[in-house]
Amino acid sequence: MLHGGTLARVVATPPSDRVPAPGNNVQDAVNAFEAFKLQHGRTFERGSPEHNQRLALFIQRSAEVEQQNARPGRLWTAVVNTFADRTDSERARLRGWKGVATNRRGRHSAIATSGMVGKGTFLRQRGKGRQLPKAFMNWTKLESSTQIKDQGGCGSCWAVATANVLDAHSEIYGSGHKFSAQELVNCVPNPHECGGAGGCDGATIELALHWALNQGLVDESEEPYDASNGACKKTAPASLQLPGSAGDDDHLLEITAPGMHHASVGAVGPSFGMHSWERLPENAYEPLLRAVVEHGPVAVSVAATGWFGFGGGIYDSCSQDAVIDHAVVLTGFGEEKGRLFWLIQNSWGPFWGDKGYIRLLRTDGENEFCGTDRQPEIGTGCEGGPKEVRVCGMCGILYDTALPHFS
Repeated sequence: MLHGGTLARVVATPPSDRVPAPGNNVQDAVNAFEAFKLQHGRTFERGSPEHNQRLALFIQRSAEVEQQNARPGRLWTAVVNTFADRTDSERARLRGWKGVATNRRGRHSAIATSGMVGKGTFLRQRGKGRQLPKAFMNWTKLESSTQIKDQGGCGSCWAVATANVLDAHSEIYGSGHKFSAQELVNCVPNPHECGGAGGCDGATIELALHWALNQGLVDESEEPYDASNGACKKTAPASLQLPGSAGDDDHLLEITAPGMHHASVGAVGPSFGMHSWERLPENAYEPLLRAVVEHGPVAVSVAATGWFGFGGGIYDSCSQDAVIDHAVVLTGFGEEKGRLFWLIQNSWGPFWGDKGYIRLLRTDGENEFCGTDRQPEIGTGCEGGPKEVRVCGMCGILYDTALPHFS
């Protein structure tokens, strides 16, 4: 980051205020950048090293916007927004998620498939063979789906996505809590650096759901989000085994494996209606559709490097080989003009994208758009994890998906 400082909290630009791409004229680009600075409260002095670097980035991003919008038959529109002068490292921090793969994941996944998943998941106990709709948008009417959060300069997408999903399921099943993402940032242990070093430096949805189920989670009003690391106010009871406690290597494998994960004895989650959480099978299309239809929004992991300039339409610009690096909420799915899409609630503020949402192209089947994540140390790895993993769906959306279960 410039000057070794922290990334300032950014607020996405309302569509009516987006700065138009400056064109090819250098003076036009400079004038457009000055307007951009004024609009977004940038205070660096004209002619300073920071100004010049940010101007170069702004010109580069503007050219990318023009290139995308000039594509014949394009499905989505790019815009020049508040992220246009951000460095790659600053943008990466706004994703701030790295995943759950471990060096022993394959062995433990086999155990889960033959035991935990076979006995526990909703997919094999209900709804099997039931006709699924091509469109399902019911959850967009939830209050939690209209309240788009801004994670700011903290790499807390994993915590914000978890809190959003818990809010939605709490609303669906009647308790109506609004959960604190900040407690997750402050408290969730991450000794194996799954998804990062913890807090604003990244963790995973699975670790967050496990914390919420067993430790509980205070309301947002009690511990509001402030986009920074803070001290944890909660002490884990000795009776609850969490990652970081004795024997945590095997325990970590258990809580990151696909399948149902039930509350421990003495867990707090049941007091607000949460009795378990589930990690869906990797790269499986139908289980994800059924989870959304039959239960509610699902936390999903995606490759979001190219999302910053998204302004509307159906995003189709991820390659099959994709690095998973961001956690978001799958709210629904639909069809428009013959194109299937996933509807995603992001955490970059209500003025980014389509009112805080992005639609991803949805391929009809789990083996239609698959590739390899060859940088799991960036995108999907715990400490000592595998060198590559298979990811499917646009932006790898089918790879790692999880949801809570409320009664």
